[in-house]
Amino acid sequence: MKKMWVILILAITLRLFLAFSTFHPDIQTFNLAGKVVSSGNILNLYDFLPSLSDDNPIKNTAVFNYPPAIYFFHGVFNFLFNLLGLPVNQFLQDFPSNYGNMLFNLHLLLLKIPYLIFDLLTGFILFKLFSDKKKQELALILWLFNPINLYASYMMGQFDIIPTFFALLSIYFVAKNKLNLAAISLGVGIAFKLYPLFLVVPLIILGRNFQERIKLIILSLVPYFATMLPYLPSHNFRSVALFTNQSSKSLYAQISVSGGESIIIFPALLIVFYLIIFTSREKFITWKIYSIPLFLFFIFTHFHPQWLIWLTPFFILEVVSNRYKNTLAISLIFISFLGSLFFFDPSLTIGLFAPIFPSLHSTMSIWEIMNIKIDYNYSRSLLQTIFAGSLTYLIYQYFPRRVPDED
Repeated sequence: MKKMWVILILAITLRLFLAFSTFHPDIQTFNLAGKVVSSGNILNLYDFLPSLSDDNPIKNTAVFNYPPAIYFFHGVFNFLFNLLGLPVNQFLQDFPSNYGNMLFNLHLLLLKIPYLIFDLLTGFILFKLFSDKKKQELALILWLFNPINLYASYMMGQFDIIPTFFALLSIYFVAKNKLNLAAISLGVGIAFKLYPLFLVVPLIILGRNFQERIKLIILSLVPYFATMLPYLPSHNFRSVALFTNQSSKSLYAQISVSGGESIIIFPALLIVFYLIIFTSREKFITWKIYSIPLFLFFIFTHFHPQWLIWLTPFFILEVVSNRYKNTLAISLIFISFLGSLFFFDPSLTIGLFAPIFPSLHSTMSIWEIMNIKIDYNYSRSLLQTIFAGSLTYLIYQYFPRRVPDED
């Protein structure tokens, strides 16, 4: 037990250091939204920035294009930090001039530290999903030091750890045969990001009858609609947050049938998968069936780097449950993901450390630094092929078949 406490302290220290020393411009949106919400602009959240005069310096600082739940989240912590007199409302503009200022680093730490709550809770749920002590400790250690979570939550400052936690919590409640709570957990996750919506069908097939399945659908959707309904009258909300380009990225991959007609691959395969599990009489492992829709999504979507955290708990469950059987496939997924980062803007890699090394703010890409001419599109395609092939292999491994009871 003492060893685990030491590991936990080391893991938290690493998180605090990364949160303090790294910056990505996207975090400005959450900073500004937190300030707007905590100042009382709740029901007019999506109309606040457009209503400002054109000469207002914060008008074009950010776009509120996420569901309201994440902005409420940052609003609550902004309000609490202000009560404590902590600096959470400075540095909204002209951040490069503040590199090297320790107050700016403290500001970054305060913006990211709320994610630690859901981060540690995710590790706890992974721990509780196993009964064997060694497996519990291994699952927790793999979570605490997995680089994808560290990168997404504490370097980029993105909030994907929150829906990730609620998706995993749903699996935990299924294991405890608490389907209503599992549905509500998915619903809260959907309120932050839409992707847990893909997991609703794998959940509702566990219902004993038609009435229970309808109840599970309703419980899965209530949190989402409860947070969205107050903003539906807002044109800015409907045009910017309700229907965004990010939501449609999974629909780009298509097979042409005629000049004006195509088969959209991801939803087509998703329907096939849903029909298979809906009609299957075989027992299946919940976390594996939850993972397949997400694997399909990533195969056919040009995804943002932070999204891979959605899959990370499933990879840990795979490694621990199957005793490293499919480690090669997971290693290829990680390597291809890591490689793909260097074909984005440098602000997603070495530029993240500009707060402590200001010269990195305007740094060239690693390929320009090394004077290597490289075909970005071909390289990305090659890495995505490796990534997709490895996920396809895991889908084959996870398809419903006769299996022993869950651990």
